[in-house]
Amino acid sequence: MQPDLSPEDAERLDQLLRAVELLDPDAELPGGADDATIEEAERKLGRPLPAQLREWSRTVGGGAAMLGGNLRPYALVKTRHVIGPYVATARNALRSREWFVPEEVVPFGSDAGGDVFGIWAPRDEPARPLVVLIGAGDGDEDVASCAVVGEDLYAFLQGWIAHYVWALEDAEPGGQELIDEVQEELGLPLDLQGVPEEMARSAGEHLQKVLRWSSPTIEPIVYDPDKGWPLSISDVREQAEAQPDW
Repeated sequence: MQPDLSPEDAERLDQLLRAVELLDPDAELPGGADDATIEEAERKLGRPLPAQLREWSRTVGGGAAMLGGNLRPYALVKTRHVIGPYVATARNALRSREWFVPEEVVPFGSDAGGDVFGIWAPRDEPARPLVVLIGAGDGDEDVASCAVVGEDLYAFLQGWIAHYVWALEDAEPGGQELIDEVQEELGLPLDLQGVPEEMARSAGEHLQKVLRWSSPTIEPIVYDPDKGWPLSISDVREQAEAQPDW
């Protein structure tokens, strides 16, 4: 039996679920993984699921694109009519394609460009549950291809959804109203609400500001069009393990 979420995390999850319901009013929540599926995923992973991921998967599930394809949470295990990757097997599947995903990372989703999101969750040692973006490629421990995009899963989702909801501006009826409702529900400050071009010089700058708002303890994210993401896996490991307050 895994421990329940803390009261604070349970409240944060409820806030995220309200935002998801605004994005998809016809969604029936909870509609994700049942206990048997969670136990199967943990057997295949060889470790417990991080608590935040377990409860997000239990309520929202995975396998479908959100935010115009800019967030695609993985289903926990292989399921009929749900395309992979899957949380339980994603790390091995990615490594078989020469994509460097370290043992400490539990992949849980991807973005529109195919970059992978994972939670830093070592099997036996304490570490900050940072959300790391791992870019495509065949890097190794010391090749820069990563960024830390959240101080934990719920902080990452809060910021990522608050930013990328702008992608639905022209795709959904009443798109601007939807943007306002979702960003307000997530508590985004007024000076960051709206579409990126109104709030910052570029969508990338807006994303950085929103992620720093939702995860104030992470370092600034600097993406170089020529060099890519700034951190190596070794850099992420150092950040995750160097913090005294787990």
